[in-house]
Amino acid sequence: MAQSKNEKKPTPFQEELIKAAKTVKEYKLACEANIVSIFYKKSDLMYDYQLKLEDFTENTWRVYWQIAFDIVIKERKSTLDEITVGLYLEKHSKLKQKYDEYGGFETIEKATEYVKIENLNGYIAELNKWNTVLLLLKNKFPVYDRLSEFADMSLDDIYAEYEAILNHIFINADEETKSYSIDDGIDELIDELNCGTAVGLPYNDMPLLNKETGGQLTGNITLIGGLSNMGKTTLARSLCIPTTIKNGDKLVIILNEEGTKKWQRELLVWVANNIYKFDLQKFVVRDGKYTDEVMEMLRKCADWIKTKASDNTITLIPFNKYRTDKAIKVIKKYASLGVKYFILDTFKADSGSRNDKMWLEMQQAMVDIYDTVKTDGGKDVHIVITFQLAKSSARQRFYSQDNIGQAKNIIDVASTCIMIRDIFDDEYTGEKNALKIYRLEGKNGKSKIPVNLDHEKHYQLLFIVKNREGAANSVQIVVEHDMSRNLLKEVGFTSVPVDF
Repeated sequence: MAQSKNEKKPTPFQEELIKAAKTVKEYKLACEANIVSIFYKKSDLMYDYQLKLEDFTENTWRVYWQIAFDIVIKERKSTLDEITVGLYLEKHSKLKQKYDEYGGFETIEKATEYVKIENLNGYIAELNKWNTVLLLLKNKFPVYDRLSEFADMSLDDIYAEYEAILNHIFINADEETKSYSIDDGIDELIDELNCGTAVGLPYNDMPLLNKETGGQLTGNITLIGGLSNMGKTTLARSLCIPTTIKNGDKLVIILNEEGTKKWQRELLVWVANNIYKFDLQKFVVRDGKYTDEVMEMLRKCADWIKTKASDNTITLIPFNKYRTDKAIKVIKKYASLGVKYFILDTFKADSGSRNDKMWLEMQQAMVDIYDTVKTDGGKDVHIVITFQLAKSSARQRFYSQDNIGQAKNIIDVASTCIMIRDIFDDEYTGEKNALKIYRLEGKNGKSKIPVNLDHEKHYQLLFIVKNREGAANSVQIVVEHDMSRNLLKEVGFTSVPVDF
């Protein structure tokens, strides 16, 4: 067909990109066939690998994948035999036409004879690699002459190489190794400090905690440790989300335990109680069958959340399987978009790690995160990271670094480490081991006023186990924490006796 006068002829570079994309699709063909065939062989694997139609480029395997997805995921059927597929296609004539054109069930039967289920992870990795290369081509990266090299490289190898190239280029472009006299810029530093540059984004309604730690200082890590179901995630939410919103900042939350919907539920409860002062408990949201009043409030809360989502104030990124290198990529990506504050909920060993060196790997992973967020040579952002304490902590009153367990060196690179536990029944006012709790009042905040604990309320202790900006382990902060309503406030400070 003759080219029209108005149609622009592709440049040589564009022709190379088009040719390369075609080659990549040929490289992908085998792994697409293998992945789809394994799904037909063992259909429940589709729940573990949440692929999309867009991940496949060859139409044959797009058709077979779509049929499998609809039957297994949408219709919740457990097998993909010829009869099940045939019954499904009776209702989908267009898919059936293509299915028959591509050889029907015989094509899948032949393919499943030689594929091995244990190789699926490798095929998925290969698929992701070539899809990423296609995105590079789409964005006009000049990689068209490297496809044969990429065939022998993993996705991480490609990422590491290009990150190293970019770092090398930009470091050499605008950085030099310099030395400074100790008095260089000292007067300017005083002026900067006077403006509050050494104070981080404050934790919400926590004056004592902010005074001791300096808040969320960029370039640093804050660890929040506690036992399971102690409220680590709720604490992180209550400390960080309100001030992010009040200050017009942005917050990215990396999830590997609670999913997106759980966080949305919790945020609805938080908005109702904290923004609109409407008494709404979690079980009401969970159980459904809302009254008109509750439904009206939930819609109002949803509208409030939408206004915050419209400018990406809060972004949720759920992980199906946790890996530190994946979390680091997220931090780098969003830091480059101007985000300064992050939450990682919850830090743990990389998915699949089961060897004797797991604890050492976790310590190195925390170092890698710190190298990413630190001010000098990193992205200069702040991250709050929740983690689980050793189970033996349930019997202890006083918390220290020893409560972390075998991976206790993860604390080395953190600027702040906070540990949380419930106040024991015998620590309430008037009980055998009652804590002496005070709040500061008066003109200069130096008058100590005793605080009594209400037996009808839920209180927790925050142990500042590590603190580069002030004292650690000298006093503990007492908070009233209504975990049913996501309400948190400081009530005073105390000193917990050390266990013997």
